[in-house]
Amino acid sequence: MDATKKNFNGAVIFRWVAILMALYHLVTCIVGIPASQLHRAVHLLLACVLTFGCFNFKGKKNNGKLDIADWLLIVATVFSMGYLVVENRVLENRIAFVTPFSTIQYTALILIVVLVLEATRRLTGLTLPIACLVFLVYAFWGDKLPGVLGHSHLTAKRILEQISITSEGIFGSSLGISATYVVIFIILAGFLETTGAGQFFIDLASSATGTNRGGPAKIAVLGSCLFGSISGSSVANVVSTGTFTIPLSKSVGYPSYFAGAVEAVASTGGQLMPPVMAAVAFIMADNLGVPYISICGAALIPAVLYYWSLFTMVDAKAVKLGIAGLKREELPKGREVLKNGWYLALPFVVLIALLMLNYTPMMAGFFAVVSLLVILLIFNRKKLNWKTITNALESGAKGVISVSVTSACAGIIVGVIMITGLGLKFTSIITTVSNGNLLIALILSAVVAIILGMGLPTVPAYIVMSSLVAPALIKMGVAPMAAHMFVLYFAVLSCITPPVAIASYAAAAIADANAIRVGFESVRLAVVAYIIPFIFVYNPVLLFEGAPIDIFLSFATAVLGCMALTWAIEGVVEGKIPWWARILSLLAAAFLVWPEHLSDVFGVVIFAVLYYFYRHKVKKQQKVLPVTENLEE
Repeated sequence: MDATKKNFNGAVIFRWVAILMALYHLVTCIVGIPASQLHRAVHLLLACVLTFGCFNFKGKKNNGKLDIADWLLIVATVFSMGYLVVENRVLENRIAFVTPFSTIQYTALILIVVLVLEATRRLTGLTLPIACLVFLVYAFWGDKLPGVLGHSHLTAKRILEQISITSEGIFGSSLGISATYVVIFIILAGFLETTGAGQFFIDLASSATGTNRGGPAKIAVLGSCLFGSISGSSVANVVSTGTFTIPLSKSVGYPSYFAGAVEAVASTGGQLMPPVMAAVAFIMADNLGVPYISICGAALIPAVLYYWSLFTMVDAKAVKLGIAGLKREELPKGREVLKNGWYLALPFVVLIALLMLNYTPMMAGFFAVVSLLVILLIFNRKKLNWKTITNALESGAKGVISVSVTSACAGIIVGVIMITGLGLKFTSIITTVSNGNLLIALILSAVVAIILGMGLPTVPAYIVMSSLVAPALIKMGVAPMAAHMFVLYFAVLSCITPPVAIASYAAAAIADANAIRVGFESVRLAVVAYIIPFIFVYNPVLLFEGAPIDIFLSFATAVLGCMALTWAIEGVVEGKIPWWARILSLLAAAFLVWPEHLSDVFGVVIFAVLYYFYRHKVKKQQKVLPVTENLEE
């Protein structure tokens, strides 16, 4: 009786919808993708059905308990998007902006816009839907605005057609990338998590860093980096690894606000770490017209510097608080971890190898999934059972709905930007306000990216910023790759920047700390991440653009610069340092990150003198620095 009721309420129904969605996308990898708009419509239809079937009106998981409104929304989704699927050829062959709509077409297209807004609200809250409504209001009545922001009059039919049919709207390239590349990678992530890869990476991080001073916080840094490259979501990363790392960090003496901030910053960095990069890498590759592997290469050095900086901040805090590492017997043994789970890393080897051989991301992801199944069949057949496979398919499909729906919703904004010419107007505004000064333009762009990115998932935040801000930077002479990476970084950093710092607030809830304090501590810990984008704009060699020797030297000096900046912020070089040494450390950091060989020499000299003197001093004193901060703070 209970099973029947559960089935009727939807839990089993939508589990199988998710499994069928995953299977549909895996099959298209083999037999080929249908016509682009048709494929995107099927993808969005399934994503919206899962959204309304799995999340209630308040945006909470409904555990299969649907009300009448949910069923009505599902019926409306099947009708409206199913109409696009069935009548796809008719809609493709009509003359754009000329052929009139029938009543049923009007109804279907209006419903699609409403359903996408409601699905997005349930998944991410009000921020993105409200932003879309503001842009729609601008599309309808922006012709009444004076000056540069005004545009020519647009009819309701033209606006509706732009955002609901064309490839520069809901069913645009961003949704297309979600329906081809992103879904395969998230299905791969579903298989990796279900088969224990997530725990494998956390155990690997624990065994590698747990015995070092401040070990638990370093586990958070490394574990979130490894796991975050799979999950591609800062908040998902926080709640996944943070439930383990935050209490552990608190237990050895880190203040609760610091433990939460470390996890928030480490989890947010997962969106910048190749290969997944919160699915943005695929969209950026499409925007720039370059191979996906090129985006991963460009993102690698800045991401490594991001985590290296956080690692040094954690280490410096451990020195100040006198926090030692955990005992070896309290941690997983590295050899056993590798012995029992090394094969779980092989799909990454397959993935990277195929990408380097110029396979499409979709096919590389598909063969990575296949390789994982083969590997499990060989090394751990017990995990390769019906339950594991169906759970992985379900997890993958449900994992992609947020990216799919928000990409579609962001398409509304992109459609308005294109039809009103707002992108060109915004470029003109930034150029005019900055008066041609690149640094001022970069600062303005960073502020705009953080403000527009607040509360938004990474994908729609990047989509909007790449349409509004990146063109202005490119027009001012910034390399296209650097411009897009710049706006991506600040869109991602909005996750830890108050007042709307969703990753920091999630970590604060786990740490039982003040959310605002965790937010500001996150900004302090991630200070290098706010500087790195400016560095690679002026020095694109950090994006792997240049001679190998120049790339190596720039990376090496940037690594030292991150350490010097940490000394200046925390006031620690293997021991406490006076104010004047902190100023010298800041000066060394500035010299080391500035893209000039002469400044690098000055920076290295100052760095070496400070490090030698204070390391020698600490060794000579042979005493442990006392705790200087209130641990209950």
